[in-house]
Amino acid sequence: MKISVVLVSIVFILLNGSYYKEVDGNQIKPNFKINPLLLTDFRNIRDTIFTMKDHIVEINLSTHKGTVRFRNGKHFVFPVSGGTKWVKDGIETREGLYVLHWKSELQYSVQFDSTKMLYWMSFNSGIGLHALTTNGYYKYLGKKNVSHGCVRMTREDAKELFDILERGVAVLVHKGESAIAVEFGKLGEVYKYYSYKELKKVFKKRLTNLYRGEYFLKNKNKILIDEDNVTAAGLPLGNSNKIITKQILPPENIYLAGSISEADKLKQILNGDAILNTQLSYNRQLDSLYAQL
Repeated sequence: MKISVVLVSIVFILLNGSYYKEVDGNQIKPNFKINPLLLTDFRNIRDTIFTMKDHIVEINLSTHKGTVRFRNGKHFVFPVSGGTKWVKDGIETREGLYVLHWKSELQYSVQFDSTKMLYWMSFNSGIGLHALTTNGYYKYLGKKNVSHGCVRMTREDAKELFDILERGVAVLVHKGESAIAVEFGKLGEVYKYYSYKELKKVFKKRLTNLYRGEYFLKNKNKILIDEDNVTAAGLPLGNSNKIITKQILPPENIYLAGSISEADKLKQILNGDAILNTQLSYNRQLDSLYAQL
């Protein structure tokens, strides 16, 4: 007995988040669109940490530039000179996420012949932002790292920062490859607050999740830092070069309307709505798996 099977319409769900509808030879196959989230290059994302302070300091040791970001959106950029091991008894300024712990208008260096350090702002034990009474180092600011470990600035810039920066301000010191970013927290939002001991473990896990493509799945908590939970030893920045192109996307990041039924999702797709087609796909699991390829 011969059984004839008529395929009226078969919908194929593809691993690339697209679809097509099989039709007979007399019909034109409709165009399909790919979910734009699946085409996103996620190598530029960073694990974002939050502060409730009104300023954020960023020191780029490679470009020899410092930046103060204000909560109101303003920026103040200034030239710096970091530490180097190529001067006698010098060390490289350590990369890391720190906070400002202590300030003094005048500080004397115990290690280097009681050198006067103006507008001293400490973030990493004996390492901090400051100016000097002499002018010889000015020619290196913004050009070369020549200090014994601290971050040198002009007297004018140092005074301006000294006057506005409060204790607990985040200080991000890097060479352009940080996997961590800092943003301003907002009142009314929920944040996780860990002890320093806990933070070190949490940072390690979060960076691993980021490298594995599981950032959106596992790094859901917003973390808050201040002068009480970040010690002078600081926190690791990770390496942005380890961040992969694709991240696994949870269903809520893929579907335009997660509340409707699977049948209605399929109906919307088959109707050929161009707007929905750029944002919808039918199979959550396949889309999520593809996002990590």
